[in-house]
Order: sequence, then structure tokens, then C-alpha cells
Amino acid sequence: MKDRRQGPDWLTRLLQGLVLLCWGGFIVLLSLYHHARPERAYGFMIYGGASVRAGWDPVFTPWLLHGLWGCCLLTLVALFVGRKRHRRREDARHVHLAILLLILIASLLFYYL
Repeated sequence: MKDRRQGPDWLTRLLQGLVLLCWGGFIVLLSLYHHARPERAYGFMIYGGASVRAGWDPVFTPWLLHGLWGCCLLTLVALFVGRKRHRRREDARHVHLAILLLILIASLLFYYL
């Protein structure tokens, strides 16, 4: 069968942009997670009398949650469009997006549980 494709069209480029946006958003969310999570009370900190935040930071936590849900939504859209768009055996399978979705779902479960 002759391959009649001329190259990536606008939808394929849009899908590539969504993939980059999802992974870039995940990197930003990792930084937000670092600042929003509860702090650990190490022995020398307790001994020194330092104050340690035991709960999630109220400033960064909403940003983190909205970002996680938004990134999940974008990843699902990218997976769905890729699934409907790519029908040939040699087309990309976007396994990395499925892995990203699993990481995002695990992060949301970690927060809510």
C-alpha cells in the first residue's frame, strides 16, 4: 500500500503541542507539590524548636489540585485524539501519555487519600 501522507497536518501538530503542554505542566506541578506538601519534622528540627507545617499549604494547594485535574484532562484529550487519529500499525502509540496519566491519577489519589 502506498503511503500518501504528506507530513504532519494541523491536527497532528496540535496533538504534539498538547503532549508538550502536558509534560511541561507536569514539571511545573512537581515544583508546586514540593512547596505545597506538609513539611517533615526531623529530629534535629524538633530538638531545635523549629516550627514545622503539618498540613498542606493553603496558598499552593488549590493551584496544585487545579493543575493536576487540568493536566489529567489535557492528557485524556491527547490520548483520545491520538487513538481516533492514528490507525496504522506504524503510527505512534503514545505510551508515555498513558504513563503520565497514571502518575497524575496516583498523585490525585495521594492527595485525597
